[in-house]
Amino acid sequence: MDRKKNYDRQWIAAQRQSLKLSQSDIQKQTPAASSHQSTPNNTWHRLPDLAEWHESSIDMDVDSHDDPIDLVDPIVLTERTSPRGHVSQHTENVSPSTLKEGLANWAVDHNITHSAVDGLLTILKRHNIQQLPSTARTLLGTQQIVPLTTKSGMDYVFLGVQTMLKKTLQKNPLPVDTSVLKLSLNVDGLPLFKSSKTCLWSILAATDQIPPSVFPVALTCGTSKPADLDFLTDTTNELSDLLREGIVYEGRNIAVNLQSIICDAPARAMVKGTKQYSGYYGCDRCTQKGVWLGRITYQEVEGIETRTDQSFRAQTQTEHHQNISPFLTLGIDMVKSFPVDYMHQACLGVMKKLLLTWVSGIRPTRISRGQVMAINNRLLGLREAMPGIFARKPRSLDELDRWKATELRQFMLYTGKIVLKGILREDVYEHFLTFSVALAILVCPSLVKQHHQYAKGLLSHFVHTAKTIYGPEFIVYNVHSMLHLAEDAEAFTGLDKCSAFPFENFNQKLKKRVRSGNRPLPQIVRRLSECNPKFESPSHTQQSFKRPNNIFQVGTVFVEVLEKISQVEVMCRVYNSLEALFVVPCDSRTIGVFCTKRIDTHTQMITISQLEKQAIMIQNKEDSAVFMRILHEI
Repeated sequence: MDRKKNYDRQWIAAQRQSLKLSQSDIQKQTPAASSHQSTPNNTWHRLPDLAEWHESSIDMDVDSHDDPIDLVDPIVLTERTSPRGHVSQHTENVSPSTLKEGLANWAVDHNITHSAVDGLLTILKRHNIQQLPSTARTLLGTQQIVPLTTKSGMDYVFLGVQTMLKKTLQKNPLPVDTSVLKLSLNVDGLPLFKSSKTCLWSILAATDQIPPSVFPVALTCGTSKPADLDFLTDTTNELSDLLREGIVYEGRNIAVNLQSIICDAPARAMVKGTKQYSGYYGCDRCTQKGVWLGRITYQEVEGIETRTDQSFRAQTQTEHHQNISPFLTLGIDMVKSFPVDYMHQACLGVMKKLLLTWVSGIRPTRISRGQVMAINNRLLGLREAMPGIFARKPRSLDELDRWKATELRQFMLYTGKIVLKGILREDVYEHFLTFSVALAILVCPSLVKQHHQYAKGLLSHFVHTAKTIYGPEFIVYNVHSMLHLAEDAEAFTGLDKCSAFPFENFNQKLKKRVRSGNRPLPQIVRRLSECNPKFESPSHTQQSFKRPNNIFQVGTVFVEVLEKISQVEVMCRVYNSLEALFVVPCDSRTIGVFCTKRIDTHTQMITISQLEKQAIMIQNKEDSAVFMRILHEI
């Protein structure tokens, strides 16, 4: 406490000294300064609020204190409180609008609370930065009134499809030659808190840009899932008008097309008004009746009768239907417009089921603890090889319950081929490769166009063989849905065009905007109102060529960027003598997987424009390496 009082005394004495120096400098430089001392332009260099606050909070005679001022330099304070002609370079170059928008950007990007922003604004105003507003609500343009209603037994707010779409296009403009705007829709629920049942059900939309621009359309919040489908009606009504009339963008009319409605299996069944996937007639793509083997399974693999839009609307299989879906009014294909989501059903479904079967299943497919540790060591050894495009580095199987969908995708498409080899039984490993190769083809747009039929055959073989390896009870709905996956990949030119990854990311952002359990839905709406396009920082991403982000596939060879020579050229190490890593179920080079058993390289200048296909390089030993082209887009 004594040290703080001593510091406060020194601060006030130094401030008074600096004010005296500043005023004497002004009188020397401008003879007429004394006649303008009362004007607002000359009051900004003083710090009366700070001094008065210190004087009122310290009950002692500061002027009589003789201790040396060793904590505060008067020269520093003089420079900061100098007249306008002597403002420091940082203050001189910051305009009020730049400062205001910068603070708003900072508050929104880092999810700063209003009370913290209010405190910061108060401090800045004490230092005579009067251009800023007094409250965070004014700075951020926070919406004050949130028009909540009740629908489907939940709090509900409709933001508007066209309104939110136009705001999104302000931030992410369309190419000038765009004639048709394709939209995807997502309906999903997520819990907001661990300590209560409160959950958020959102209706999101996204444009078909890469990466897609996601925006909210409607939000509901309650303690359970929606009681009915009434919460969808505002969205479907406005979508119906948009699909019929289009949208006016930059003075021209652009047609709007709803290409997909992406949901996980429970939400998809709910919004379509059909039986859940756990029912006997739960598959929304075929008419197959499930078989009970401790759970509903689907044993048929070939000769399956698929559903059509006509059969769905006519409800030819009455056991499949429960309610009338609001989406029937849009005139879309009620089967093909609801694709299988590979994030939930292939990554979180099949891939995780395979891993759990190997780690904690029954013999003979369960592996030993020593084999699990060997896989863990290999996974952790790959962490340094994974480029920055992967948000998460490989983790051990001991944390499998906490693996996210992106980690399961990483294992399914890339690392699984490496870490499982020589540990799994040969037939089990080849069965996994069948699944991995098929998904690798289906996530890559260029491979889908050439090999979608081959991928469909691989998945059919995967499901059929799974009954032999793991037993008939293994063929649950997620495994069965792999039979329908290739059809969606062909229709949308890649699974990333119809996946829930971008929507799940956006939902997590909405969840982070909730700061307390008191009326969470108005909180989210207010945070969304603060994300104004003029307050958003422009994204400047500069390509990095630091290891491991410096590996690329160029044609049929892989290169390692060594040095950036100019703005258009880089010096690269080119790897020669590349071979296939495996030949079953196909030559691995088909999906961009190569290996070299003898390091044979040469250096070469390459233009940066050729470095389009990023890759992974895993160096096993000094004289061998594995290369894998990155196939997914999102």
